Amino acid sequence: MFESEYSRMTSHPPGPEPLLIGMKRGQTIPQFLAESGPFDINKCHEMIERVIRFLKQNVPISVAKVVKGGPIGKNTFTFNEEHVDLFLFINDLSSIQDMKSKTRRIVESIRAKLDSSAFVGVIQFIEYTPHSMKFRLACHDLDQQHTIEVFPAYDILKYKNEHDVYMDMRGLPDAVKDFYAVCLAEIQIDYIRQAPSKVHSLIRILKYWLKKEVETEDCYYFLEVMAMHRWKRAGKPNDFDISDWFEEIMTQLADLTSLSITWEDKYTASNYRTVPSTPVVLDPANPHKNVVPDQRCCERIMRCARAVVIRSQALKDYIGGGPAPIIEGMARGETLQHFIQHTIQPSSDDRRECDHLVERVTNFLQHKTNFSVSMVVKSGSLGKSTNVLGKSDVDLVVFINDVSSVQHLQARMKYILATLKETLDTQWRTFAGSLKYIRDTPHFIQYQLGCAKSSHVHDVDILPAFNILEAKQPCNAFEEMKSKTPKERAYYSVCFAQKQVAFVKEVPIKVKNFIRLLKYWAKVEVNREQKAVTSYFLEVVTIFFWKNRRSPDDFNTNDWFKGIMTQLADLTSLRILWPDRYTVSLYYNVHEVFPRNPVVLDPANPYNNVAPLEKHHSLVKTCAQNVLYRMQAWKNYRTGRYADS
Repeated sequence: MFESEYSRMTSHPPGPEPLLIGMKRGQTIPQFLAESGPFDINKCHEMIERVIRFLKQNVPISVAKVVKGGPIGKNTFTFNEEHVDLFLFINDLSSIQDMKSKTRRIVESIRAKLDSSAFVGVIQFIEYTPHSMKFRLACHDLDQQHTIEVFPAYDILKYKNEHDVYMDMRGLPDAVKDFYAVCLAEIQIDYIRQAPSKVHSLIRILKYWLKKEVETEDCYYFLEVMAMHRWKRAGKPNDFDISDWFEEIMTQLADLTSLSITWEDKYTASNYRTVPSTPVVLDPANPHKNVVPDQRCCERIMRCARAVVIRSQALKDYIGGGPAPIIEGMARGETLQHFIQHTIQPSSDDRRECDHLVERVTNFLQHKTNFSVSMVVKSGSLGKSTNVLGKSDVDLVVFINDVSSVQHLQARMKYILATLKETLDTQWRTFAGSLKYIRDTPHFIQYQLGCAKSSHVHDVDILPAFNILEAKQPCNAFEEMKSKTPKERAYYSVCFAQKQVAFVKEVPIKVKNFIRLLKYWAKVEVNREQKAVTSYFLEVVTIFFWKNRRSPDDFNTNDWFKGIMTQLADLTSLRILWPDRYTVSLYYNVHEVFPRNPVVLDPANPYNNVAPLEKHHSLVKTCAQNVLYRMQAWKNYRTGRYADS
């Protein structure tokens, strides 16, 4: 597989320079993969099974299990000769320290048996490492030759969970952590092996590029992690455009020094270590391992990746497809403004239907409960007119006259929520529209509201509140909050809903549509697995951006989208305060309370930092940076400029 070289190229039809060494002019990655033919994996597995049977039957140690790693074990094999890792989990090992002290003795005994036995195959010893033994094995009857590395391992995950193992690794020398890494290899292997075949194909073409053009085989796992991270961010699809993803990863590698990839869904890295500065690509199985290659290798990777990006964009121009859409879900060639108008922005009929239905819920809460309600404020995306077509969220803040203070509200909150839920569950059937209970929290109850005429659904959060701003000026309310705990301040936050809504609703319609675009991007690219960024954060950042540009009614959507993405790609430098709304220093020292960026204060509440949590910073920055890459690709495509300038 993948054995042809540049010498084959001259016989092919005209077209742009081949994308990779060994490809034809005008040939796409799917065509190249299809033409390369299948790899006979069965014969390779038979050879490996021979080794495993030999080890179990002839080596004087008790082997609990053998895990196949490397490209064969992960289904990412690319070349006729591959590197095979065999992890021998040994019953006789009692600890990592025991493993460390006995590894050399174990691999020497394995070598002695291989040398003295009539093993079916030709063995050429290569070297010992602190953790393994490496040899080349040729089985001529199977027409197979591969490099095999045997790692003795202690089955630490049989006795401890991953969190405890990561905690144990804190503060240990790197040489000791490497022994732990061997024991965690099964997590790496399983994670990559379970990905769909198209992800494995993406990994294969990345490894092919690394060997043929970067001319190294030392950082295959780094590229595997890059591919897996792209797949995870896309929602783990079975199908995708492999050429688009390949180009996007090449674009990331061309600017490798800014890479920041962590695995929020697997662990919070800061619980175990200080996360290093960029470039950082953490191992999904091991928060202590940064898999980025050394500086010299990085320089070669960046240089070769830049050349591939140029060739990839020229190839897409040649075949007429155009670069990847700027945001997932857009069509090729579609502009952001067209996408807003035809996909994201609700029609006037949709808005009227949804508004009418929400108004019925509002009326119910105002007049049909057992409480005296002064008003119900419609907040959330629907209340601020920044909702995206389809499913949106609406917060209905119920200001209750029956409570006399925020403390009184806090004391009665459980009773109020239970009463509201009982009333809705028993009496809503007399009103139109489907209302389905979802969940409750200490601060609200959530329902799903379905529109009868359309398929639109809305998450409706019902939040009881005390109207503190009727009794006090905002500055007096902020002063009162100074002595409160964060838990107590949470009961104040909802009381400022009216000001939050007014802050967003006052902006022009084009700004609201722009916010819709950001929310759509966050939904499909950032918040797939967990809510890393909130809608309100995007609203606040956008309005700050708008105000800093003299609050125009009209602007270039592309330029603004690029501007916001640039800010989010540099998220940890973001610091937004609101000196025209309050003087935060009257209430606390912002540098002491929020010593690290990002800080994006709520314009209605100085105690509320709406920026993403630290564990989500890497994800937000990566997603924003990838949009910038795609926007640059589109600019190059429109102008015909593919040279590295």
